[in-house]
Amino acid sequence: MKISNIPLNQVNPYKRNQQQTEKAQNTPKPTTDQLEISSAAKSMQLKSPIEVEQAERVAAIKADIDAGTYKVDAKQLASNILNYYRI
Repeated sequence: MKISNIPLNQVNPYKRNQQQTEKAQNTPKPTTDQLEISSAAKSMQLKSPIEVEQAERVAAIKADIDAGTYKVDAKQLASNILNYYRI
């Protein structure tokens, strides 16, 4: 029995798959990068009102120290230290 005229694509499907991957590799890919920042990340970049108040307070204390007018309340400082270590 003789079998003839068999198309090679039907006999060897792996070769066809290999040809498709080679075509995909040869096609030029876009070279631009994209960056998307989520809304949660954008909200994290904004300063909270507490951070703004703290920054203003620190700036005021630094200005008082530079001017030489900053006074430390020793009793209040000692009370705060004790409260910190009690908790």
